[in-house]
Amino acid sequence: MSEALDFVKQNAEGKDLSVLPGSIKWVVDSQIVFMNPDNGEITDDDVEAACTITTDMETFKGMYDKSVSPQAAFMTGKLKVEGDMGIALKLQSVIN
Repeated sequence: MSEALDFVKQNAEGKDLSVLPGSIKWVVDSQIVFMNPDNGEITDDDVEAACTITTDMETFKGMYDKSVSPQAAFMTGKLKVEGDMGIALKLQSVIN
């Protein structure tokens, strides 16, 4: 299991992924984390997602521990979003 996948699984425990309106694929450095709200699974499957978010590990972990603002990371280019931006905006409810 990758560091990113293990990190998300630990932090998603007890969270309801069904609040997300579509799937999310994180690309953290070279690691993949796929979040499927339909079945609640979090895997390292490199499949097509409605929203793909690319960042580095430091920014990724910082968003979870709230030391990094997702909006600031996006505005400074440390976070890139492809696809449905609305899904990325809903992600905050799963991270917090």
